[in-house]
Amino acid sequence: MRAAGVTTVLDRLIEFVSIQSVSGNEGPLADRIAGICADFGMRAEREGRNVVARRGTGSPCLLLNSHLDTVPAVDGWTGDPWAPRVEGDRLVGLGASDAKASVAALLEAFLTAPLPERGSLLFAATCDEETGGQGLETIAPNLDFDAAIVGEPNRFSPAIAQKGLVKVKLIARGRAGHAARPHLADNAIVRAAEDVAAIAAMRFDAEDPYLGKPTATATVIRGGLRSNIVPDVCEVTVDARTIGAFDNDAMVAAIRAAVKSDFEILSVRLRPVAGDPSWKIAQAASAAAGGAPITGFPSVSDLAHLGGRPAIVFGPGEPSHSHAADESISIAAILEAPDVYRRTISAYFA
Repeated sequence: MRAAGVTTVLDRLIEFVSIQSVSGNEGPLADRIAGICADFGMRAEREGRNVVARRGTGSPCLLLNSHLDTVPAVDGWTGDPWAPRVEGDRLVGLGASDAKASVAALLEAFLTAPLPERGSLLFAATCDEETGGQGLETIAPNLDFDAAIVGEPNRFSPAIAQKGLVKVKLIARGRAGHAARPHLADNAIVRAAEDVAAIAAMRFDAEDPYLGKPTATATVIRGGLRSNIVPDVCEVTVDARTIGAFDNDAMVAAIRAAVKSDFEILSVRLRPVAGDPSWKIAQAASAAAGGAPITGFPSVSDLAHLGGRPAIVFGPGEPSHSHAADESISIAAILEAPDVYRRTISAYFA
């Protein structure tokens, strides 16, 4: 039975948004969720800055996961990011969409969804999704479950696949000199620019039916000390997204072949995920969302850490609002979300 009786998922989301949980500071929100579980007579355990609870017995076990952390507030907010406010038909606040709406709705579904005689739910609200660290990628190997829902804003489009991520640093080296005599120097910015152009010209033939083609683009450039000095070093960060048919190793090799700069791999740990549309959890989610087509997730998420077990990205909210000033979610979407999750759970256990 519901302990509080009148608390809605919107109330929960407003409360969760008001608890600051930028990556590294998820503890207070994890404590609050553990307290809510206790109010319902369920024990929740803290594992670092994560909170985990189980309901029901036996197999199959369905994991309900989303992340507690947010990015820092960017410039451009028109109000306090941690003072959630209603504007028209939307709730505005940092994390309202990414991904505290999923946390609140999954928690509601976990606490209230009918369960079969044999079958259990595992709820894990985890840290460090935005940065990597001590969240689901750390605790997932120790969790026993058969299938999973990862809550992220994707308009409840069940996603069985997501791209991998490669980050590399290019280090262009030249020879410093006076800007008045550039012909006597070797401008590292010019060398870096040639490699930026080479990255932009890369083309990929491989394509995934849910994710499209791989991509690679320069995202950060740093070079130069003063306006009157020709720089001898310029660094470029490249962000590349991969698919199963052109994975992280293939992308690293392709970038290395395309550029002339020195090359440093920053990250290849997030590998592409390719799922099966026939998975029961994918079919259950599709039915629960009114026959929504099975898709891919265009960004990266904790789906990457589930070891190939049947899992989907599935949650309320629009991806375009993530990490943006005045992040928001439709109030109708959050009010509907627990029912979508409950229908998915019912269909999965059927």
